[in-house]
Amino acid sequence: MADAQNASNVVLTALRTIVGVSGVHDGFVPLKVPESGGFIDPYIVLWGGGGDGPPELTADGKESLDTLIWDFQTTAVGATPDICRAVDQATRSKLVNLAVGTGRVRRNPDGFNQQSPILDTQSTPSRFMLPRQWRLITN
Repeated sequence: MADAQNASNVVLTALRTIVGVSGVHDGFVPLKVPESGGFIDPYIVLWGGGGDGPPELTADGKESLDTLIWDFQTTAVGATPDICRAVDQATRSKLVNLAVGTGRVRRNPDGFNQQSPILDTQSTPSRFMLPRQWRLITN
């Protein structure tokens, strides 16, 4: 059976090897994240759900439990646009074509494509964020 939890663990493990990132968070941002000199330290958030199977039924009319379609998002965060882009680049380097089970992680062709870092002034200290949409299909 295809397993979104296993896929999430593989992605988190890959992201946690990125040098210079203060943390990789799974589905939330802690109230207190590391900062230095009044600036937020870079971090990444993985936003992943339970995934789904393909919409087609098998020849016997059943849903496939062997295939997983897992859409997820990563958000790269940094104190400045340059730092945010660097974290995003490192994230892309780790995830593009990452083997997970019988599939590989790819950019989500149906997801939005944010081109520039977004300033979050609602958090203190303020920070720049760059979300990326991803898709994994196993078979």
